[in-house]
Amino acid sequence: MPVIAQTGATSTAEAIRLSRHAQSAGADVVMPVAPYYEPLSVEETLTYLRAVAGSVDIPVMVYNLPVATGVDLDPDTIGALAREVENVRYVKNTTTDMAQSAALIHNHGDVVSTFVGWDSLILASLTEGAAGVMAGTGNVVPAELVAVYDAVTAGDFDGARRAWARVYPLIDAIMAQPFIAAVKAGLAATGFPVGSPRAPVAALDPAAAVRIAELAAALHPVPAA
Repeated sequence: MPVIAQTGATSTAEAIRLSRHAQSAGADVVMPVAPYYEPLSVEETLTYLRAVAGSVDIPVMVYNLPVATGVDLDPDTIGALAREVENVRYVKNTTTDMAQSAALIHNHGDVVSTFVGWDSLILASLTEGAAGVMAGTGNVVPAELVAVYDAVTAGDFDGARRAWARVYPLIDAIMAQPFIAAVKAGLAATGFPVGSPRAPVAALDPAAAVRIAELAAALHPVPAA
């Protein structure tokens, strides 16, 4: 099973140290998110990514996460970086902008494989031709999301839509809430009580947790005794 290690940090030196450690530990790909807290310019972000990629021999996945980093790398910028730096081969595009992901897929698919990181766009991303998706809700409903992927891969788009319609209400309910707390509530509802989020992240609103539990139960009914 391939391992992708997130090795980003708030300094280039730390990100390089983490990336080299991940490579030595056997990771297949490193995924350095851009420094956060103080938003960088696009050029500063590219300088950081070039340095990190140049410090390792394994492939690099650019992690475009503008909601956390304050910088949004547009498709042409990512494509140009992949053409310039040989081991930049993947991008995790975590935005709600499906048009941006489609541009990556269609205009730069020859040099970079796109993985979409916004859970409610899973079916749209796969049918558009994304290499894959990276979804936090995969912790809660892994088999259901694999069923969507398998159906799309087999060309069974009607089956994919049916599989997606089955799981979408739960994913939508999770995405409508603070994500970490909602995923933890989903895990608890499916038999994996992982506890509450660490402070300062608050536990989920009880009504939202009940709704998530109800939707999870509809997908995974408890067998009668």
